[in-house]
Amino acid sequence: FGSSHFGSSSHSGSHPRVCKDSERERERGSPPSQSAMSAVKGKVLECKGLRNADFFGKSDPFVRVSLEAQDGTIYAESKTSSKTDNLDPLWEDEPFNFAHDDCYDGNIRFRVMDTGLGPDEELGEALVPVKLIPMLKDGDSPTGFSFSLGIRRKKSTGVIKVTLGVVPKPGLFG
Repeated sequence: FGSSHFGSSSHSGSHPRVCKDSERERERGSPPSQSAMSAVKGKVLECKGLRNADFFGKSDPFVRVSLEAQDGTIYAESKTSSKTDNLDPLWEDEPFNFAHDDCYDGNIRFRVMDTGLGPDEELGEALVPVKLIPMLKDGDSPTGFSFSLGIRRKKSTGVIKVTLGVVPKPGLFG
């Protein structure tokens, strides 16, 4: 995997608003049209060098993947399984597939979280503009990427490896 870093954002502390497709279509006054949608698909493969957020043992990470509008509204969300006591977790086959009319102007956010007895704690995140993700043609496989999960106290919070590809709207390539 080539090392890539499209973007990383610091967590603002506010939670993005979740908007269901049907809700958004009602706001626009038009019915949802599945055939007009593009989709972003990929897999979460692994993380390396996560920080330990637990007092006893190691972090128990999982990844929350979301397709978001520029304003942070969540169009779709997926979550991996959690890995117990692991700072270098492997998922390998945890796919996501988000279809939405406005996905090309949005972002994919990877939030690596630690699950525990209290509330889940963020270990790091990467934000990827959908327009920078390669478009898939018939038979293409998603491309592999490594993204930084940010910096905390002058130290890396780790790296996430994923595959990503955009499935175009029908008819885009002829």
